[in-house]
Amino acid sequence: MRGTIRGLTVAAGLLGSVAWSEALAEEIPRSALGPRTVGYTYEVTVTVPPGAKLAEVAVPLPREDDQTVLALDLAGPGSVSVRQLPGGDRMALWRVEGPGESVVVRQTGKVARREVHADTAHADGVVIDPAVFASALAASPSVQINDEVRAIAQRETAGKDGVVARAHALYDWVYEHMNYDKSVQGWGLGDVPYCLKFGKGNCTDFHTLFIALARANGIPARWSIGFPLAYGDGTAQQEDPVPVSGYHCWAEFFAPGTGWVPVDISEARKQPELRDYFFGALSGNRILFSRLRDASLALGDGDRARNYFIYPVARVDGVEMSDGVAWRFTYQER
Repeated sequence: MRGTIRGLTVAAGLLGSVAWSEALAEEIPRSALGPRTVGYTYEVTVTVPPGAKLAEVAVPLPREDDQTVLALDLAGPGSVSVRQLPGGDRMALWRVEGPGESVVVRQTGKVARREVHADTAHADGVVIDPAVFASALAASPSVQINDEVRAIAQRETAGKDGVVARAHALYDWVYEHMNYDKSVQGWGLGDVPYCLKFGKGNCTDFHTLFIALARANGIPARWSIGFPLAYGDGTAQQEDPVPVSGYHCWAEFFAPGTGWVPVDISEARKQPELRDYFFGALSGNRILFSRLRDASLALGDGDRARNYFIYPVARVDGVEMSDGVAWRFTYQER
């Protein structure tokens, strides 16, 4: 069965991005920070145990608030539906009865992103209502706020006037404290005590630490995750789809009078010449899929709250699979 969603339009919002190499790259030209329009394919293959009666595959769909989704198509066996998730996320859920040896599902789409610059010149002047931003100020299993976090947040923002100045001080502290380094076991979970102890990790670690510090200082902060695109000006002609090896995430904080302000500290760490740029600006080379953290996908009995949702989730006869789930994400300039 094939499900199709066409003509989805989205208000362009505060987002975008830049490079994804793990080693420091050459300096990025200004022309590489602009808008991008790409077609993509997100394919999932599930190897099904013998005798299975029902296979379910859940895959996140691109969000519609920070980019324009120009086309979206869902293909695969069985039935497919689109479900709403907490916080505005969406997912595609395939249900395949009598799945046989394997199930292959495919999401294809076209997304246009723009470069974003948050205008913070008129920020502040309004008191942040903790009731309105309760979820963006609270500690959670993924965003741990302990006494050490509170002490750092208070120390680094001392004497700083206004939300933007305080957030910038925390951005600078995380930039100096953390190294983009996946050599110490425990990276990639956003484990705040781990980040404080080792000062190493990937984008998850950088931005979870920033979010924890911001919230400890009374600044609403949230998480965004998606797939990265290589730096480019959007004009490259690609004969073959470009594979993406993993996700990328970033953070945003709320400044009264401005709205949500993006930061990408891990990318700034890899591209030091863009350190100032990535506080309040993002280029167009990423696709936003999810802001969900510490929430389940409501798949039924045994479903659990998840640190984040970017990779596929497969269940066979109600049991989530830990092995036998392979995914591939590719894109081409459009």
